[in-house]
Amino acid sequence: MKNIKEKGSQALKITATVFILAVICMSSAASAANLHVDPEAEEGYTTIQAAVDAANAGDTIFVSPGTYVENLKIDKQVRIWSDSRNPENTIVRPSDPAESPVEITGERVTFSGFGVEDSEKAGILLSGATSCFINNNRAQNSKYGILLQDAESNNINGNVITLNEAGLRLESSRSNTIQDNLIAYNYGPGISLEESSRNIFFNNYFKNAENIEENAANADNTWQSTLTVKRNLIRGPYIGGNFWADIEGTGYSETCEDKNSNGICDASYTLNGGGSDNSPLFPKVPSAVTALENKLDAEAYELGMETRGVEVNETENPAGEQTGENGPEGEENKTAETEASENGTPAPGIGFAIMAAGAAYFLKRRK
Repeated sequence: MKNIKEKGSQALKITATVFILAVICMSSAASAANLHVDPEAEEGYTTIQAAVDAANAGDTIFVSPGTYVENLKIDKQVRIWSDSRNPENTIVRPSDPAESPVEITGERVTFSGFGVEDSEKAGILLSGATSCFINNNRAQNSKYGILLQDAESNNINGNVITLNEAGLRLESSRSNTIQDNLIAYNYGPGISLEESSRNIFFNNYFKNAENIEENAANADNTWQSTLTVKRNLIRGPYIGGNFWADIEGTGYSETCEDKNSNGICDASYTLNGGGSDNSPLFPKVPSAVTALENKLDAEAYELGMETRGVEVNETENPAGEQTGENGPEGEENKTAETEASENGTPAPGIGFAIMAAGAAYFLKRRK
């Protein structure tokens, strides 16, 4: 009888605990608020920073289309989404170009759907940030498109990083996931690593004069995911490594062999400084590569190089405009992550002042 009473008492305690936790969770969910930023609205906030300052952890901030001239400081757990999910019509430019227009120092921040540009520092800076989700943004015309400093366990997903002095740079940053991004037509390296390890890069499209800056840290990172049956960003049948192109059209993925026609190069790609991509992507569906190129602006890149006194000798994309049994015309097979990132992408501005400011950096790299 005593054992029965004790078991009944334990069951009652467990039930009460579950009930209390459920109430706490529901209360937390109920307390989360949606804030709206619209400079033309009678109610709400006129700047993104004002909404961030007013938000509590767990709130979501929706931003109306427009150009916001601000240096955002995001130090709390909030979700910031453009209403349109379109980086072309929701732009953040710095009020102080010497600083980043977006600086994130908090945990579990989501920043999605913005064009971020024209900084002498980084378009998007993650400084000490952890577990953040940076998705579907276009970072351009800055010293670095996206810069991670002492940042850990963040997901950089589905962004267009282009026309910067360097595309993506990681400094003393660990365990970050870099996937589904277009990192192309940057004037310096597409990826630059310094004292950063255990990061994973996969299903990215690289097309820069120098895709990976030569550094021993490259060997301390992973350059492919586990081979998985799923559409990749060039509409091949497997998620694996990355697509390696270059400005001359002679990149590894553009010239490798795929004898078994599985959309993966037959041999691994060895990176500068060490490390390798063991499953580099092959353009099994050439029209998909053309579709990605249409999101970029090669002419702006060539013009930017001319301002630096560097001649660009770009050849025609070997993928061409082909369609066929491997890629029906008009078909849009994408990963779920890529679909989320393709709700809208802008045509880049040129940003001559920012380009000129980084000229010394680029020319130094070329010597």
